[in-house]
Amino acid sequence: MPESLFASNKHWPRLIDAALLPAMFEDSTHQLWHCQTTDGPLILKVCDPDRLASSATWQVMQGLFDFSLTDELANAVQIRRIIHQHGLLHIPEVVDSAAPSAELPGFVLSRFARGESLGAEDLSLSMVRDFARHVARLHQQADLNWGLLTHPHHPPQRWPERLIKTFLRFSRQLKIGEPWLYRVMSEVEQITPSRFSPVMLDNRWDQYLHSAGRLTTLVDIDAFVMAPPELELVLIEYQLSEEQAARFAMVYQQYQPMPDLNAVRPVYRLLLFLMNALGETDINKWMQTQIRFK
Repeated sequence: MPESLFASNKHWPRLIDAALLPAMFEDSTHQLWHCQTTDGPLILKVCDPDRLASSATWQVMQGLFDFSLTDELANAVQIRRIIHQHGLLHIPEVVDSAAPSAELPGFVLSRFARGESLGAEDLSLSMVRDFARHVARLHQQADLNWGLLTHPHHPPQRWPERLIKTFLRFSRQLKIGEPWLYRVMSEVEQITPSRFSPVMLDNRWDQYLHSAGRLTTLVDIDAFVMAPPELELVLIEYQLSEEQAARFAMVYQQYQPMPDLNAVRPVYRLLLFLMNALGETDINKWMQTQIRFK
């Protein structure tokens, strides 16, 4: 696979060796290759369309945001520029990217980033501070419309409409009924966001690197969209202890007020469940998880 892509892209450095990296999840939609080249180590990410078609995350994102991962691969340079400009963490440089063609799969070729993969057990309060500063800075970037990060064109009034359609479509597939669907459907029409920001809908610790006790690098930027910042905060809330959540909120509020999540939490929790955001399959456990941001 890497050999054919390097051979087809004559402007790339010469490939010396390539090693396939192990998939982090059973439903991973990409193959990752660590490539030794004449220009140093690079990471080649190759999209697997068969896995993509069965991924709840990308199917829901396409239904709600008109988001096509294969098409957005071609925009990786622009997406990286936006996140690098407004965030506070290092984003590996994108060397080249392309949507799939008749001859070749979709791919992103980027610089190799040094650091240790982050797990929940590694997360210190210093890293939570770095994380909160990065997220808050991105949430400061406001737009009146929502949708693709590179082209948000949906007006605010379409947000509850599209949410309802998404819930109806995907809740049938997962056979989700009362009480959660009924409660959410009765609340969703009251959600009228006033602003939209860059939001990472697969924001998990495995997307980051750390070094010397600090959070340093965000390595995966595939799932950025313009969306209500409250949606990302609901996702983040699942992954923090009480002490970590308090530190996150304290730092976040140095940049802007922490929004009240009470009115939107059930709606966004169900949306994230439909996306299989963190792999939980018990909807009652998911919806009743302890609240951290109060």
